[in-house]
Amino acid sequence: MNDDVITPARRIAEGVFWLGGCLSAYSAGEEVHYHVSSYLIVGSKATILVDTGDPAHAPLVLAQLEQALDGRTLDYVFPTHPEIPHAGNLPALLQRYPGAVVVGDVRDYALHFPEFEGRLEPRRPGESIELGTDADSRPFRFVPAYIRDLENTLWGYDGGSGTLFVSDGFSFIHDVPASDAGSLDDDEPVHRPGQCRLTSGEMPLPPTVEQAAYGTGRALYWTKFVDVSAAFEAIERTLEELPTSFIGPAHGNVIDDVDGMLRTSLAAHRRVYEGPAG
Repeated sequence: MNDDVITPARRIAEGVFWLGGCLSAYSAGEEVHYHVSSYLIVGSKATILVDTGDPAHAPLVLAQLEQALDGRTLDYVFPTHPEIPHAGNLPALLQRYPGAVVVGDVRDYALHFPEFEGRLEPRRPGESIELGTDADSRPFRFVPAYIRDLENTLWGYDGGSGTLFVSDGFSFIHDVPASDAGSLDDDEPVHRPGQCRLTSGEMPLPPTVEQAAYGTGRALYWTKFVDVSAAFEAIERTLEELPTSFIGPAHGNVIDDVDGMLRTSLAAHRRVYEGPAG
């Protein structure tokens, strides 16, 4: 975390910024990290933040957000679901930006944040928010979450950059210490220092099936018991409908090889499902 405090938001496409940081742990005596990412989309008329980041990163996320907004305000906050890495910074964000509203499947957010009940605006899959103007349209679309851990998880799609935001989907790790490579029992996907804030194409080697399976088995434990082939068929139909140049997962590097990572991720889910626990 200490190295990430001064790390600015990374611009990954026109009007799209990658925020957040990594949480640190130790495995086999070596430090490992895992991403907890947020994404800011800046349109000509409005802005939206996808996921809020972990509360441990609140000062970092707020500083990155101020830098990326560059004098603009935050109009919308879209937590993909009400889990701490995705919604934990909502109070800090809503206090900092009193005009911002929370959008998404917000059916139970008033129970978690009753003081902000009047700033919750439900959105359903297929609905969209216009971030641009008539002359400079930039629709942000709410998309069904085909890989999810909570019932009210949603994904999002930025039409301006062709970026699909997939919450806990498409998790993967890299450079797992050899002593841990065969284990699927930890709770979080991790990666080593020095590879934070790199896209999948900038990594020294492309993500492997084993690395994706390592992350999948931790972030989405239920995938050990469910065949997700039908879900990936739906994802492929979505990618045909919504031209996608980037995939932004919450727990993994930004993916810039969409076709390659789609195949790798599906193979990883099958590897987890067909393993001994499955």
